[in-house]
Amino acid sequence: MQHVQLRTLKEGDIFKRKVDTENVFIREHYNRKDDFGPASFCCSDWYDQGRCIQLKPSTMVFIDFDF
Repeated sequence: MQHVQLRTLKEGDIFKRKVDTENVFIREHYNRKDDFGPASFCCSDWYDQGRCIQLKPSTMVFIDFDF
């Protein structure tokens, strides 16, 4: 497993937020900073596509893991 910043991933890459979690997320589109909030990436849940979270580009995530 590697620990990297979210901004280094490409759109469609999968990642985990913690080492020992079962939740897997997909990095989606980028939201620029505007009057409604700071810059963020939309990340959807691998198992529930309707669930989406907003994370800062500097968020540290884990990649290269086994399912």
